[in-house]
Parts: sequence; C-alpha cells; structure tokens
Amino acid sequence: MERRKVLAFTSFLTSCLLALTLLPTISAADTLPPPTNPGPAGAPGPSVTPPDDPAVIKDARSILRGTTPTTSNNAMVYFDQNQVNFKSFISVEDHPAGQAGGTPIICLSPDDAKCTTAFSDTKYQQIKYDVAMGSCAAREIAACINSFSLVKTDGSKVKAEAIKRIYSKTSPGWASTFDAKTNTGYPGSDGPWIWRITDGGVSTEYLILGLVSALFNRMPSGSGWDASEKSLRLSIYPVKKYENAAYTEGGSETACLAVDTGVCYQRIAFAKGLRFSLDLRLPKVITGWLNGRLDKPSAYTENYNDNYSELIVEADPLEEIITGKWLPNTGAVTQYLSDSKKGLTAAASATNNLDIAGTDPDDQNAVKYYASLAKLFGEAALTNSLTWRLNTTSSGAQTFDQSCQKSEGVQGIVTSNASVYEPGSPQWDGDQGKLAYRIAAPIYKSDGKTENVGRYAFTMRADLIKCVYGVTTLPAYATVEVSYGDSGEVKAATTALGTNKEWVYLHANNFAFTGAPPTVSVKLEGWKKATTPTQPTPPNQPTQPTPPNQPTQPTPPNAPTQPTPPNQPTQPTPPNAPTQPTPPNAPTQPTPPTPSSASDAKVTITCIKGTTKKTVTGLKPTCPTGYKMQAAQVTITCTKGKVSKKVTGTKPQCPTGYKMSVSATNPTPQIGNSTPGNGETTITCVKGGDVKKVTGKIPVQCPEGYQMQAAPSP
Repeated sequence: MERRKVLAFTSFLTSCLLALTLLPTISAADTLPPPTNPGPAGAPGPSVTPPDDPAVIKDARSILRGTTPTTSNNAMVYFDQNQVNFKSFISVEDHPAGQAGGTPIICLSPDDAKCTTAFSDTKYQQIKYDVAMGSCAAREIAACINSFSLVKTDGSKVKAEAIKRIYSKTSPGWASTFDAKTNTGYPGSDGPWIWRITDGGVSTEYLILGLVSALFNRMPSGSGWDASEKSLRLSIYPVKKYENAAYTEGGSETACLAVDTGVCYQRIAFAKGLRFSLDLRLPKVITGWLNGRLDKPSAYTENYNDNYSELIVEADPLEEIITGKWLPNTGAVTQYLSDSKKGLTAAASATNNLDIAGTDPDDQNAVKYYASLAKLFGEAALTNSLTWRLNTTSSGAQTFDQSCQKSEGVQGIVTSNASVYEPGSPQWDGDQGKLAYRIAAPIYKSDGKTENVGRYAFTMRADLIKCVYGVTTLPAYATVEVSYGDSGEVKAATTALGTNKEWVYLHANNFAFTGAPPTVSVKLEGWKKATTPTQPTPPNQPTQPTPPNQPTQPTPPNAPTQPTPPNQPTQPTPPNAPTQPTPPNAPTQPTPPTPSSASDAKVTITCIKGTTKKTVTGLKPTCPTGYKMQAAQVTITCTKGKVSKKVTGTKPQCPTGYKMSVSATNPTPQIGNSTPGNGETTITCVKGGDVKKVTGKIPVQCPEGYQMQAAPSP
C-alpha cells in the first residue's frame, strides 16, 4: 500500500515542530497493541460486574469469555472494534517506533510539566495524544459534536439534548491552540457526553464516543518529530444505566461502555427503523477516507473556520456481522498470532488458552487474516448487532493518481456490514474503470441457518470522482458488481447515483457472502478507457494554502495562547427537495445490452426459472432454455401524511392517495444526455445494433424491447 504522510501539529512549549505532510506513513507501531495503560485511569475500586441482562449487547470478547474451551492450547480469535480509552490525554513514551515496553508519562493538559520536561530528554521516542469529542456547546473551538438528531421518515428532525458530561476529572480537556496554517498547537478537547432524544413521549439516552488521535515518532537526528498516524473513531450507542455506589469515575468493567461515579453505562440495541444525523467539527488534520458501519449514508463537508471543518453525516445503523471463535493454537492460528503480534497481549493461563485482543475490522491486514482463517471459523457468525460507527486510520490511504489527492479534508466514506473490509479508499482499476473494495464475512448468522445479506454503501466528493474517472459531468447511474474469487461468479446491478451538496452516493444490498472474500466494485455508466492519455481534471482546490512539507529542522512553536473564537457559522442549509419526485426509469421488457464492437465488453444478465436464478456473462448473453431474463426492479417511497410505504417493481406506482417522495438516500436520478428545454431530457435506447434517441419529460422510457444506455463520458 502506498505510504503517505499527513500534516499535524506542534506540541508544548519546547522546540519541536510536529509537521504533517499530505500522506500518512504506516509505522510498525501501527500493528502493535496499544499500551497496557493508555490514558488516565480512574481511581482503583472494587470490581462490580453488573448482573446478566438480556437487553445488554455484549462485544465479541465478552461473548467468548463466556464460552471458555474445555481443552488446552487454544486462542481467542475475533474481528471486532477494540474498545479504546475515550478520554483526552497526552502520552510521552520511552520506546521507539515498532517496539513495546517502558512506562509512558501521562498528562491531562499540554502544559503539564511532566510532559514538557520529557521533550528535552531524547530517551523519549514517541508522543501520542487523544482528543475526546464532547459537545460543541460546551467547548466550541474543538473536536466536538455540533448536533445530533433523529431523522423522521418525513425528513423532519428531532434534535438531541446533551444532558451529562462524563469523565470530568479524568478527562478535563483543554482549550484549542491548533493552527492549521502553521500546523502548531493542539485541537481543543473535552470528555464524552450523554445525549437524550425524546420522540412521541419516549426518551432514549445515547452515549457518543468520539476520539481524534495522533502519533509522532522522534526523528533519528533526535531534534524533530515524524507524524506516522492520525485517526478518528466515533460510535453512537443507545445505553442504559446500572447504578452502584462502588463505581468510580474512569474505572474499567468488561460489561460497561463507560464507568462514571456511581454508574455503569451499558450498550443496548437500537430500535428498528431509526436514522440519525450527526454534525461533527473536526480539526483539519483529519483527511482522506472514512469507513464504518452505516446504512444508506449521505455526507458532505463544510468549512467552519481556518482550522476546523464540519462533516455532516446522515445514516441508519447497520447490522454488523461479527466473526470470532476459540481456535486451536496451531498452523494458521499460530501464524496469525505471530504476524498480527496479538500473542503479545495474552495473559498468563494455566491451560494455555490465550485470552487476547481481537483485530479491528478495518485493520490493513484484516481481509488477509480472515482469508487465512475462514475455514476454521466455519460458516456461522459469532453474533450480529445494529451499529452506528465511523472510523478513519492512517492505513486508510487513497489509491488514486497524485493529481487527484490535493483536496483537504474528508474525501469519501465506504461502509459495509462485512466482518472485515479494506480500509481507506476503494482500489482504482484504470483498465476496467472500477473502484473495487474487498470484504469478507461468514455465510450465515449465529444460528447457522439464516443467511447474512451483504450491504455496501459508498459516498464520495463529486470533484474527486470526476477527477478519478477523468470526466467533467457525472451520469445518473453506476453499475455495482460483486465478484466471487472462489467460483468466478459475477453479479451485477445498476443503481442510481445520488447527489447531495457536491457529494455523490450509492448503495448496493442483498448480495451473498461465500468462503472466499468477495470484491465489490463500482463503475460509472458509459465510462470508456481513453485511447490516448488525457490529463484528469483535478478537484477544486481549497481556498486555504496547502500545508507545508515536513521541514528538515524543527521550529520552536509559540507558547499556547487562548484562541480567539471565530464568528459563529450559520447553520448548514439542507439540500432542496424536488417538488415532483419521480421514480427511476425501468425498461418495459428486459433486453441484454449489446456492447460496442470496438470495446468487446462483456455484460452479465440474471436469468430466472421459478425460484432458480442463474447469471450469464458474455458479449451477447442469452438465457438458457426455459429461463427468462429478470427485469430490473426499482424501489420508491410513497407517503400519505406521516405514513410511509415502500413499493418495489419494474414500474412501481404509489397506492391511491399516496405521493412519491425522495429522501437523501433514494434520490430521483437526473437522467439525460441533453436537455432540450421545457424540463425535457433525452435518453439513448439500444436494441442489438439499433440505437434510438427518445426525448420527453422525466421519466422518459425506452420503447418496448430497448434498454436505456448511459451517455458516454465527455
């Protein structure tokens, strides 16, 4: 994977400039487990495990601890997000990159004398900081949550109230001294908050755990620092409280997401059919691609001030497929423990059964590790649960041409419900014109009978996808393919390419998992590989100057001063909704598309016979005798007052009294090769070698036996 560096910040009152370049590098430390005591700990107190509660959602490690094997020499192997310490702190460590050991110095503020003194001592080789995200209403100039809302089916929002801050002593936070222009200072920090949403007289409390982190290694010269990692981790959890006077702030209990004075916050399940909107304020060190557990996401970014931007994400929780099992510590398992260094985290055991930390689903090697262990895991998942999570890591590099990597801030989000997935941007295939993404999960849920249904979503800055594809305008549709390496089978579907505030998005659902990790790829309709090299159009450049490259000599930073708050930004304006939504076009009779003789491209069709389905791929594919080609189906949303219904079919229509509505996740595709005027559009229809152009008001449909073809890219 291409290595890159990211510009970050300068620390403390010492003469060390912590500068980040545009691309993060991946150090060997990235693969090591975190320190045994990362961050400030609460006062030690008696362990008080809450009683078993069927309403509480357990993580993979807790589940496996309840099923300890009866034999010896086994290892706990699972893929789940490891819980980290969601507190604000600074750590100075006396071991070099790629090594463990030593005792870190922990500070709760940038001007703590313990840390400022350590910077002059060259035995300290690493600096880490964690910035916990609280409410922007409590600390405005910071990495924080500006708003959190429940999105109703009619598009209205119920705004959450920030009701309680936790970790007030063990995570007091600090004021922002971060300056994006000079890359000096610290992002403002706080502690996590409990948020309450009241809808229809019912109140639910949520714990939002968000963390912006950075890691720096002392340069060989000893006088400077090299930024090797930056990350964002954020999750929304519905919670219930278990109260006990023995609990102390910042304590640790396996069954608790967080422990505050006298209370343990436990994770419970999301109610069905919920959708949330989250407005995050982030320092401009968070760039590149995000990944996570979001269903039908829509996102866009806005500038807040010179040092911070805002990321607005709207999405449903996504059912996460979690894989894990106790496995004999031999062969592939022993190799995994060695390669991942997870064996270093094992506690002593009389039976030599290793209780160890798992691998994050977005780890840069997660797909490789899963593939090597898939047969041992079997075909059933450990558990499934609805999750709302957003992550970015230094291993999430972009894989595009350098000319398409110049924009600052978040560039895109890729989400999947798979047990493991590749971090960062999808892989660009310039020969096929595809953005590909590898994922993996067991075939069945934990019952071993119910199939896991694959889900994939993709949202990306419009200027970036135009640059990658070398186009100036985007088509209305994209083709999503799922290819299975173990069988060679390819399944394809065409989906609308939605837009929202200069971002594009799509989602694909209902595909199956198999033993080998499948690859999901996206290709814009009408794209053709250029016969002569052309220079892609780069994305629009930000108004802020590009951060400088890492200097060879560090420059002492100015002493932190109280920042002057910028003018309060106006509330982001949501995209206008169409006044008369219409469903996507669907051909009245499916006909396999005929590829151009110049490109000799293969196409895939789906053939049905009763309940049996087959896919056929070829230049001019036809269904076997007795099979019929399956027509493309479209789903629309119909509303009548506050009542909402979904209708699926080849030419879906709303029931009497209902009107079709368009949400951010199911937009009306703006189809058209040209716009003659008067609200009309022109589409191209093909049947074999016959090509027709049809002009009319949206929705325009092709004649019977013809199939719509996207306009070729300019």
